[in-house]
Amino acid sequence: MPRYIAIGGAGTDEIVLPDGTRMPSQCGGNAIYSAVGMRIWSPSVGIVSVISSKYPQEWIDQLAQAGIDVSGIRRSTGSFGLSETIIYQPDGRRVIAPPRGALALVVKIFPAFVALMGMRMWASVCPQAADIPESYLQAQAAHLAPGEYASQAECLQALHARVASITLDPPPLLPGQPAGHVPKGLADLSLPDVILPSEQELAEYFGEGLSPAEGVRRLRELGAKSVVVKVGGRGSLVFDGSADEPRQVPIYRTTAVDVTGAGDSYCGGFLVGLDETGDLLQAALYGTVSASFVVEGYGAHYALRFTRADAEARLQALRAQIPSS
Repeated sequence: MPRYIAIGGAGTDEIVLPDGTRMPSQCGGNAIYSAVGMRIWSPSVGIVSVISSKYPQEWIDQLAQAGIDVSGIRRSTGSFGLSETIIYQPDGRRVIAPPRGALALVVKIFPAFVALMGMRMWASVCPQAADIPESYLQAQAAHLAPGEYASQAECLQALHARVASITLDPPPLLPGQPAGHVPKGLADLSLPDVILPSEQELAEYFGEGLSPAEGVRRLRELGAKSVVVKVGGRGSLVFDGSADEPRQVPIYRTTAVDVTGAGDSYCGGFLVGLDETGDLLQAALYGTVSASFVVEGYGAHYALRFTRADAEARLQALRAQIPSS
């Protein structure tokens, strides 16, 4: 029985660097990166996800060889899986390659239809509550990575009252969905202990231009207890309980090769830190350290080489940068 579990997607990422260089397909997916972020701190980690019939078995084997429990990964009979091309801009922004040709025209003319079909396809590659092994429901803590709305909500309900600590990263809007609206069917945000949105998700839900503090206020209106906002290269903002002023945690300065998966690995490290310390600020430091290892190489497997001892050294250095309250 793993102590920590990550629930979400497993996919394939193709990376396009700012100079136009294309990296070959890498093992990715938010559940995979979240589990890797946990594994840096703990040897007791499990994954719940769905992979396609074409997903490389060697990628799963590498996770298992690193000590991650993969019994919660279900291989579907279909060939459709999570796959995206991530394009990094010179200014550091990242965009998902938009549809081309006839598909782009369909998206423009029939946005509502595209959103509906996208939701159905997304649901087919997201874990359901029935995919969670019974032993995983005895875990100490669980992270719900972004997933199709109903699927994530169903998994949250299955975990609630059985797993001591739960964190949730809210899902993005799909193409064709209007910006500035909270998606219908979103999970009950009052159930997790901590909500971990990115700045981009706050903008998608509540509109461009609002401050993180205003976005957090809106999430609290939806039931959120505590919120930690991931703000990319600026680190993260910790809003503990009803506090209006956040504590800021900077990134750990290192040479970033590929920032794909940084936010998800942050969430994985955060979960372990929350369980071990019970303190949101300390949990954010754990998450920051996990992300710092992931960005140093390509693909989710890269950071599996690092140990708790490596992480503790960075944690000590990072703590020294945080002023005492």
